Amino acid sequence: MDSAARAGRPADDLSPAAPAPPRERAEALLTSITGKILRPFGYDAISDLAEQRAAAVGQTRSVVVVGEVKRGKSSLVNALVGWRDASPVGVDVTTSTTISFGEATPEQPGGSAQILFPDRTEQIPHADLADWVSCEGTHVTDNRAQELPTRAIVPVAGSRLGDVTVIDTPGVGGLDPSYAALAEASASQACVLVIVCDASTPLTAPEMAFIERTGSAVESLIVVVTKTDKNIRRWRLIVEENRELLARHLGRQVPVVGVSSLRAVIAAEMPPGPDRDAAELRSGITELRELIGSKLGIAEHLPAITGLRTAAEGLVSLAADMRTQIGAITRSGEVIPDLTAQLAQLQGLKDHSAQWEQYLQRDLTLIRQHATDDLDRSLDSIREKWTTRINKNGMAVLRRNPQHFTAEMERDFQAAMAGAVNLFLEQLYTQIVQPRFASEVIWHEISEKVLATLSNRTLDTHQVAGKRQGLLDPSMITMGVMGSSMLGGLIGVSAMMGVGAVVGVAWVGFNLGFKAMRAGKTNLLAWLRETIATTKTTTARMLESTLALARPEIVIRYREHVKTSIETLKKQIKDAEDTMRTDKATREKKVTRLENNLRVVENNITRANALIAELSTPAPPTGVGGGVR
Repeated sequence: MDSAARAGRPADDLSPAAPAPPRERAEALLTSITGKILRPFGYDAISDLAEQRAAAVGQTRSVVVVGEVKRGKSSLVNALVGWRDASPVGVDVTTSTTISFGEATPEQPGGSAQILFPDRTEQIPHADLADWVSCEGTHVTDNRAQELPTRAIVPVAGSRLGDVTVIDTPGVGGLDPSYAALAEASASQACVLVIVCDASTPLTAPEMAFIERTGSAVESLIVVVTKTDKNIRRWRLIVEENRELLARHLGRQVPVVGVSSLRAVIAAEMPPGPDRDAAELRSGITELRELIGSKLGIAEHLPAITGLRTAAEGLVSLAADMRTQIGAITRSGEVIPDLTAQLAQLQGLKDHSAQWEQYLQRDLTLIRQHATDDLDRSLDSIREKWTTRINKNGMAVLRRNPQHFTAEMERDFQAAMAGAVNLFLEQLYTQIVQPRFASEVIWHEISEKVLATLSNRTLDTHQVAGKRQGLLDPSMITMGVMGSSMLGGLIGVSAMMGVGAVVGVAWVGFNLGFKAMRAGKTNLLAWLRETIATTKTTTARMLESTLALARPEIVIRYREHVKTSIETLKKQIKDAEDTMRTDKATREKKVTRLENNLRVVENNITRANALIAELSTPAPPTGVGGGVR
């Protein structure tokens, strides 16, 4: 029997088997690294962490749609999910608050919508959504309304984007730079920022300015030219001109796609089959969906990337230990004094623990102060921004759309608090934990406890009187943070948090901000001052309580770390001294074994890094759409 037959393939098909998908290869490599290398050498903790991170689920995939007023954002959102009426649209309809669209579930069925108030969530029929979330809605325009939602979530049965969450931003102030923050990917998120213009003209100066501000921070950027069905002769020229403008201003290629949202939703209502596929292809929505899919493809690989990266860090530590052992054999006379000096330094730290604990307290106090200073600067900017806006424009402008401006205030406070918390945690890692431990395992254990301390904090500010008797409700700010692994499924809420690489502030409720805006200028300014002051005080207390937890955790772990390091150095010195007394052949045999093991470790580091790079590169779209013909 020939080899092809033995392999179970036809004799005339001798082509090599296709390589396994990168995710499968990543899982196999991780299993090999942890099972055959790290664990046999005693690196159980880093192996456990790598496997835990690789097994994580719930990566959030989202698309944030922004654009100036009347560019067709909501119509494009409807075309993307394949539901004509998902987001309210119409000649005179302007979205007044953020709406997110995701897959329907038994808890959130299709045909319903959730509107989010600062202190609660209500489920309403989808048919009533426009009354709550558009500038022309009956509740929004009712001067007697005491509160309005600042977000909404719409479940979509059979969304054409699957598990991707699409976020439709308000038409009022649609190019607010704060929306760009929604598309900055965190460790557990993949997000695409879609900037909507239309086929009537090339990118305007405000649109280009917005793209220039966000282009450096957001890699997954797509520009969509809408209303191509109304500009059949010119839209392709507009697309090409926009591509040239973007390349000139950003110095890189940004995808530009022409889409007829009208033709796309008409196609979506056709029965599944070749005719619908062809109609969607002609509308341009197929090309856009494939482009989004390719850019979001990295999300499914994020756990594997994180797990492999953690395992590679364990290999780097193991390689360093092997080099030390090789040096102890080949250069015993040089290595022993170096190891002895390190031992003396660690012994000194152990003997003078009170001194290094004082240094630790100093460093912790400094990072808390840095975070507080950062918050003060952000809140001062908020005060200046809104005081100027109120005094310059007067209350008439704010009252014209209080729902939008209340939500904008909310985002400003969220970004300020999230920035301070993220700065604190970043410096806790880079300035406290990493220099003392250089261990992902220890940081993971400390950060988990710190995040638990930061969660679920509630406070009440002072009451602010309204013009009418009885308008005396407290303004409540609920502050909490969540680890990046907990953000999945919350993008409709958490997208506005200012999510950072480590945590995001869960939300800030402004039930009184809306009422104060309705009650008058004096009350609104009083509420603003009170909320700023309370935010400062509460954040300072939150960080202080976090330090109270973090300090003993770090002290205890550092004592254990010093003790373990001393024992390791003593063993290395003894091994080096014993090696000096062995014969040359024995030393050479040990060196050969260590060098072979080191090569295996280094080869696996190279393989892991190469696979991480492959997993981190979005796959190209599977097809090319032609746009409207």
